[in-house]
Amino acid sequence: MKYIVFTFDGSGTPVAQHLQMEGQDVVLAQVQSMSSLAVSGDDIYTEGRKDKEGRLAVFEGMVKKKSAEELIKEMKTYKNPQDYFVFFDTNGLYAFSEQIKDLGFHGNFPTHEDYSYEMDRDKAKEFVKKYYNKLNIARKKEFTKVAEAKKFLANTDEVWVLKANTDALTAFVPSTDDPVLASRALIEVLDKDADAYESEGFILEVLIPSVMELTPEKIYYDGELIACTLDIENKPIGSGNISVQTGCAADLVFPIDVNERINQIAFPPIVDELAKKHKGLFYWDASILINKRDGKMYFGEFCPNRPGYNAIFTEFAQCGSVHEYFENIVQKKNPFTLGTVASSIKIFNLHRDSDTQEILGGLTVDFAPEVEKDIWLWDAKKKGKKLVNTGYGDIIAVITGSGSSVEEAVNRMYKSLDKFSFLDAYYRPKADYLSLGYSTSILNRLNYGMERGLYQIPFNVKVGDII
Repeated sequence: MKYIVFTFDGSGTPVAQHLQMEGQDVVLAQVQSMSSLAVSGDDIYTEGRKDKEGRLAVFEGMVKKKSAEELIKEMKTYKNPQDYFVFFDTNGLYAFSEQIKDLGFHGNFPTHEDYSYEMDRDKAKEFVKKYYNKLNIARKKEFTKVAEAKKFLANTDEVWVLKANTDALTAFVPSTDDPVLASRALIEVLDKDADAYESEGFILEVLIPSVMELTPEKIYYDGELIACTLDIENKPIGSGNISVQTGCAADLVFPIDVNERINQIAFPPIVDELAKKHKGLFYWDASILINKRDGKMYFGEFCPNRPGYNAIFTEFAQCGSVHEYFENIVQKKNPFTLGTVASSIKIFNLHRDSDTQEILGGLTVDFAPEVEKDIWLWDAKKKGKKLVNTGYGDIIAVITGSGSSVEEAVNRMYKSLDKFSFLDAYYRPKADYLSLGYSTSILNRLNYGMERGLYQIPFNVKVGDII
């Protein structure tokens, strides 16, 4: 097949780069204007000139790029759409995917409804209340003004999590279980980004203590179930799961049997019904937050009809190549081998301009050719004969490893990391990844889910023996 990867923010750009590396015919369809993303008045986007220049510079000189706006027009005239696989890297691209989803292309085709399940927290929770009888919903308070939230926080005896009604701001989880100190931290965050929080509104949600987060995923094609995976993420940037939240700083992903108990909890029959309404590739996951003190399970969030990041790269690492993953799914074959496991680690650029605090670009990105398969570059472009970062984002790359055990996957990942070079790169170390020293570590959550009878670990390793 030929491949077209649509992107706005560059999330799926590493997919295009790996397809090209594998010798596939691929084009990166890059959205030129932020206004192109909206199809109705309920979505309003703005973008500054400097941000746009940085965004469009990502992967310059590295992959074949075209304007998404122009390419979508061309695609409507293609005589053999079945020869193409189209990958939309986020749900925010529904304005493009909805134009071609019924024209015969292979691929994933997010809709406005898919987007709303991810972004509209109230809609997602009402959906959970209606269909998910084994998951609880954490109490929340809605706000439009920072001053109102600050007044509330000054008089609470509980710890709350701050979530914006936009994906431009990551959730803020206090690092303390003291209500007074937690409220002070939340107020400081609100004051720092008051305009951003008030632009879309925000919520405070009761913090679930001793939380153990697990995220199962189902993968369908033309409504037929193809595979199930389990994703265990470290979201905070710092070791020990402290400091600010990221989308995913590290993860462990592996295929599981459809009949595992966690799948019965995360995927009620309505999910299969939704999948049957979607042509092509369809993802559905649900993060499950478990209170270790009492065993109660809570709903976290949905990520429907788009892959998670880093999880998609970690899945690819178990499947030989990116094109094999997609080709197997189109043929309705499970791309995974039960008994494999993969890991990933995110590489951050913490360099900032001393005056403006803007992310520094122009720094060299380098790695040994033999580890190229495990390197998923994110913020990079060609400058002469070398690669440099653009400064558009603080994520330089994701590095993966795979194998038949956690130990093998993690060892491979960090060996590849040793052959990756970026000035003063930050990442969570191997000792943290393999730690059993704090309750929410990846390995402790892996063990916890197994001990609770939520799933069996389908790879040959006794986790406690690898430290």
